[in-house]
Amino acid sequence: MPKDIDVCPIFSPHKITFPPVPMFSYQDDLGDELKQGLTGADALGLYDCMLFIREFEQMIIQLKGGKFEPLPGFKFIGATHLSIGQEAVAAGAMSAIRPDDYITSTHRGHGHSIAKGVFWLRARSPDGLAEFIGRDVGDISPDELWEMALQEHLNRTMCELFGKEEGYCRGRGGGMHIADFNMGHLGANAIVGGSYGIATGAAMACEKLGNDRIVLCMVGDGATNNGIAHESYNFAAMDQFENGTPVIYLIENNQYGMTCQQRGEVTGVKYLAQRGAGYNKANMNAEGVCGMDVLAVRDAVRRGAELCSSGRGPVMLECHTYRYMGHSLSDTREAYRSKEEEQMWRNCDAIGQFHTQLLEQGLATEDELKTHQEQAAQRIYDATVFAGNATDPDPRTIYDGLLTDTTSDDLDEEGATPENELFQKPKQRRGAQQILYRHAVNEGLVEEMLRDRRVVLYGEDVADYGGAFGVTRGIFEIFGRERIFNTAISEAAIVGTAVGAAAVGLRPVVELMYIDFILMAMDQVGNQAAKNRYMFGGKAKVPMVIRTSVGGGKGYAGQHSQSLEAVVTMFPGLKVVAPATAYDAKGLIKSAIRDDNPVVYIEHQHAFTERGEVPTEDYTVPIGVARVAREGTDCTVVAYSWLYYRAMEAAENLAEEGISVEVIDPRTLVPLDVDTIAQSVRKTGHLVVIQQAPERGCFGEHIAYQLQQQVFTDLKAPIKIVAAHNVPPPMAAPLEEENLPSVEKIMDNIRQTVAENRKG
Repeated sequence: MPKDIDVCPIFSPHKITFPPVPMFSYQDDLGDELKQGLTGADALGLYDCMLFIREFEQMIIQLKGGKFEPLPGFKFIGATHLSIGQEAVAAGAMSAIRPDDYITSTHRGHGHSIAKGVFWLRARSPDGLAEFIGRDVGDISPDELWEMALQEHLNRTMCELFGKEEGYCRGRGGGMHIADFNMGHLGANAIVGGSYGIATGAAMACEKLGNDRIVLCMVGDGATNNGIAHESYNFAAMDQFENGTPVIYLIENNQYGMTCQQRGEVTGVKYLAQRGAGYNKANMNAEGVCGMDVLAVRDAVRRGAELCSSGRGPVMLECHTYRYMGHSLSDTREAYRSKEEEQMWRNCDAIGQFHTQLLEQGLATEDELKTHQEQAAQRIYDATVFAGNATDPDPRTIYDGLLTDTTSDDLDEEGATPENELFQKPKQRRGAQQILYRHAVNEGLVEEMLRDRRVVLYGEDVADYGGAFGVTRGIFEIFGRERIFNTAISEAAIVGTAVGAAAVGLRPVVELMYIDFILMAMDQVGNQAAKNRYMFGGKAKVPMVIRTSVGGGKGYAGQHSQSLEAVVTMFPGLKVVAPATAYDAKGLIKSAIRDDNPVVYIEHQHAFTERGEVPTEDYTVPIGVARVAREGTDCTVVAYSWLYYRAMEAAENLAEEGISVEVIDPRTLVPLDVDTIAQSVRKTGHLVVIQQAPERGCFGEHIAYQLQQQVFTDLKAPIKIVAAHNVPPPMAAPLEEENLPSVEKIMDNIRQTVAENRKG
């Protein structure tokens, strides 16, 4: 496949110009919208939605202050980030997208969740409403069904804030992490900017799956200054996405990121929308919108959605609004803003302005609008009483939703990659033979991409070049840029987009060149990929694989030679594998791709050139099953990844001294097959754990702890861990050699362990 673009040395003088960024161009009103097709019922629906949001958040103030009389003594716990004053953004935006479009939200996202549910339910059929309610509703009218479904939605939302089993996420997420995947709400996020990558990946997946959906990424103004924001903008705007990325980044600019002002203090721009000019020639279709006008927001999001649907995304909308309350209820807001400023914004209150327009257009009388207000207040009252009396989760269910036991093993033939989508057929080997470890990984990737058209592969330099270590070489020629593509050096965006893509139907495999670089992406790894399913009540599936490598022994020093497996093993919700042999490398990459949980797949750079016999027929290696690589009677040695080879060499050498060593390769770190190791230790009475990472805080300590719990009385000597020194990997050859566990060090520690028993 030829190179796409030749970059030529052109140095002629010229200037770069940018199209203007429109600001507040919407000048219509309710009368104009009624002439263009908005119905009176639609207008009142917008009004009701804004009322629901405001009443909901006013209720939180009552609850936090202990002033809600029907629940005497009730103690409201959890976050209290309110969006009072910002209702027009949530209502206008959610009314403008289709019911099956996706959204991501923020820690200040009660309004987004309420509005998404309201407009999603409005589009449901009577049968769909009955299904949502989830119980026998009898023979009632469609209007009554709508009323019941709306109340159910508000009940579930309030229950989640109360941490109740009936909440949208079964109380696992709370107000800052509310989601409902059934209605396309991919989750609120307590990490400022944390959902940027997720939304971007979900949008990329929509384009690749051809489902004609868009993603509305709700973010605050403070989030736009986060690194993941810029990585995501760049990712979404990449030229290689020829059909665009159907994502709208809606910046809900309420003027303050906690207490700091965006204008005049922590940025150098008057309008955040102008940043769109930095990412593509269309300025990301950026514009500024009056966020105090529900119709202006509705208009802007509708136009943005049309751009995305026609292949012209991404879109950036900056909606100027205002939060009347502080960052949280503990923030009095007096230290950083004036009463005069607040009053000016209250004078253009979104609900008040729309109230006036409804009266002017004769859509309702003052008494009728008062009835709407009273009904909204009653709904929230009822939802609060319901939530106060709802079910507390049973502590025995604390692990529910952490991992799923499902896989894509039962994929039907329709899910396979069609022959006409291949640029060339993959080469086939004849029978089992010795092949390189890196070729085994490559084979596994190709086979899974052929088997399942949802598998995509991306990362830094993985396409034309084949990756820094040649692991993905040749895959680009088979599948083309639609299925394997390069990204910018954006580790956070690489992982974050994989989370979003996996959540909506793709099965992404992403590469981080060195595990050292995973630290650049740890929010997306630890706070997003790992927690997504559990935090959202066990409803999400995140079938993604993060391929990365560990090194050492090449003189690459402190930032390219670390063995950071313990960093990822500490996050519940991730599976972690570290194959040592070519056979396992292929079998485990296939299992990892088919698993419906996020898997960190760790390769060792020294193992890439190790050879092993690998069958050509389809096979997988189960995740969570260790392998007894060598049987012995005197000492059990546990060694994973490339240290397995040094452990095997040490065992062979010690056999000549009369010491029989049993070597176990865990293959999988999470879940760890403790039983296989324990069975061995019960036989040998000794355990030595070999690893490349520094000793302090290492995964070997976890192995030692788990085995001590099971076989303490069988141990004839203390468990030893052979590890690197507690220093960053040094570059100088003598220091690096000293730092890595050598065969001699492993042998010495085994001798000492066995000898301690003999002395006893």
